[in-house]
Order: sequence, then C-alpha cells, then structure tokens
Amino acid sequence: MTSTVWRPPQELPFHWHVYDVGHLLPAGWAETLLGVAREHAVRRVFRPTMATAREVADAQIPMHSVDGEVLREAAPWTHQLYSGWFKELGERTAEEKLHETSSDNRALSLNVQDGITMRYPCHVDSNPMQGLLYLTSCTEETGGALVVARNRAARDVAAVDADAMRIYPAKGQLYFFDARRHAHYVEPLRRDDALRAVLTMNYYSPSCPETLRPAGLDEQLFSR
Repeated sequence: MTSTVWRPPQELPFHWHVYDVGHLLPAGWAETLLGVAREHAVRRVFRPTMATAREVADAQIPMHSVDGEVLREAAPWTHQLYSGWFKELGERTAEEKLHETSSDNRALSLNVQDGITMRYPCHVDSNPMQGLLYLTSCTEETGGALVVARNRAARDVAAVDADAMRIYPAKGQLYFFDARRHAHYVEPLRRDDALRAVLTMNYYSPSCPETLRPAGLDEQLFSR
C-alpha cells in the first residue's frame, strides 16, 4: 500500500488582518459618519462593464455611497487616518510600502446598505491592499456578510456562493486584505430595519501601481 505525500499549495489562501480601533477613534465617530451618509449619500446603479467585475453581463445593482471628495469636506479626519495611522497599520500586513491614490474619490468611500434590496457588487480588486472600517455590526441574523470566494476561478455570485467564506464584521473593526484574486461581494441584509455601513480605503504599491486601475471603474462608482 502506497501513501501520497501531501504538499501545501504554493499560493497563500485568502486571509485578512483585523485591528480593533473603534475605541481609539474620536467619540461619536460612527454616528458622525452615519449623519454624513444621511445627508450626502448618492444612489447609483452599478453595471459590470469593467474587467474586475464578477457579475452576469446584464446585472444592475443599486448602490448607496458617499464619495471621498464629500468626505474630505464633511469629515476631514477620515482622510487624515487614511494617509496616516491607517496606512501605517496596513503596511504592517503588506510586504511593501503602500501608496495613497491620486484622487479623494479613489481613496475613500462610505458605502451604506439599508433594507433587504441592496448589496455590493461582486468583483476582484485592482489594488493590492483594501482597508475597511466598519461603522455597524453584522450577524447571521442581520445578513450583510462580506462573501469571499475560495475558488480563484469564480466569475459570478453563484460561483462565489458555491465555495465561500462569510465574514460578519463588527463596529470599530478595521480590516486589511488583498482580494485581487478572490471574487467577493456583500450579501443583502435580511431585515428591513437593518443597516450596514463601512468606510472603504484603497491603497496601491510599487509592485501594483494605480495605473493598473481598470478603465470604466471610476465612472461606475462616482458618476451621478
């Protein structure tokens, strides 16, 4: 009887790092940003026209977000964290220095889901480090998980769901990860009164510069 020697894969599986930072931020930080969202969030319809999209061709997905330019005016401390302490924390998990983006909109966004009809589109990232600061908590009861494909070949939501990790974030948690090879999306909430809000941050690097950002992405995310 022969035995097969198991060898680990050469590429790392999807992984992430979490910092618990909420208690270190200014008092009322989450409530302040939720107020900014109530006043300034714009509703858009996402269509998968760029190379990083992982949706069926005719998908139309409603999105609710506040652009980085608005955040700089309404909550300038978010950009200070993005370019300062948060970037330093992100670099502790990266293998190289991180670069800020060339525009406020590419740097930051505040994404909001309320009720059961919204989700965030399925995609892979073009940037090597993604930062997510959660303003709200999600559970299996509320829904709103970040759903990440284990299979790097997943090309749509159904393929992601076939073998996926589900991450339920908590308020005040700051996540960092590289999802350039793992399709991911945010599932809908399961209750009409549920709310999910997250501050997203994009960073590039010397080995993965901002010039690799796909054409058409800005138009889908920021156009009114």
